Amino acid sequence: MLSCRPLQLLLQTPFRTAHGTDRARTNALVELTDADERSFFGEGALPPYYPHDVADVHDYVKALDAAALLDRPPFALEAALARLPEGPPPARCAVDLALHDRWARHLGRPLYELLGLDPSDAPPSSVTLSLTGDLEALREKARAERERPVLKLKLGAGAIEQDERAVRTVQEETDAALGVDANEAWTVEEAAALIPHLPDLLFVEEPIRERSPSAWQSLAGRLQGEGPHAPLIADESIQRPADITRLAPSVDGANVKIAKAGGIAGARRWIAVARALGLKVLLGCMIESSLAVTAATHLAPKADFTDLDGARSLAEDPFAGARIDADGQLSLPERPGLGAAPARSSQR
Repeated sequence: MLSCRPLQLLLQTPFRTAHGTDRARTNALVELTDADERSFFGEGALPPYYPHDVADVHDYVKALDAAALLDRPPFALEAALARLPEGPPPARCAVDLALHDRWARHLGRPLYELLGLDPSDAPPSSVTLSLTGDLEALREKARAERERPVLKLKLGAGAIEQDERAVRTVQEETDAALGVDANEAWTVEEAAALIPHLPDLLFVEEPIRERSPSAWQSLAGRLQGEGPHAPLIADESIQRPADITRLAPSVDGANVKIAKAGGIAGARRWIAVARALGLKVLLGCMIESSLAVTAATHLAPKADFTDLDGARSLAEDPFAGARIDADGQLSLPERPGLGAAPARSSQR
């Protein structure tokens, strides 16, 4: 049996980006129940700036033939995935996660082992500082996270001079490696003027508001004569593998998120495409519970950068799973499957 319901996620404090301010998110939770009445869960993130909602996920799940998905042995993962039709990526993601969890739990091993990955190879995850125009408030946020090895700062509060001051404020307060994410806030001209003045950054993510290959090509051309600069990572501009191919000549890396890629299987394909084109991989997340974040964490050894703190800002996390240790290292549960469990049964 397959079912879908809203997953309400309240935030500890408002989270602001150039897309707007969030105090809560509603994602979709899919539950797959087998003949033995064991439950396997999947989550689809539904940010308000993407064109899908819980109803879309519900309709996708309702149209699936649950019996056909479950009539193969649990170890026949590829056959089950092949039966999934095209549809909204968050919907496919949620079902994909439940199927991967069923497969790995049947085999009694954590998912990363079955994928041939070693969690100790994962780069440390960044912790995000949300957008603010108040530099003193930002300074306090940076001080609170000063022991973290990697931070990511949201930009796009207004004038680019203000963004430059924000970067320097954080760098004054911490020795952490710092990446920045403008969430499409700048014009090509603004990005070309600002990026050369942002030294010692780990990456610059989605700097421009126009997503076309020509806009990215224009930015790359303008930066070419400005000397070395941080790698340019495309996020919102990439919504399908073909976008990675189109942008590859003008960017240095791709932000891969399971919700965008339609799950673990899709994310693995996206990573393969990026690697084939010589691009860096930032494995990212959205505001999600530890269910989705834990699922993504199994792929972390395949990334150059990780940004998997999406559950860290929740007032109450409905799932227990992966965590970011004090040294930034990602720590997965020892349980088989995805390893995430409803919070009421979070004991390992």
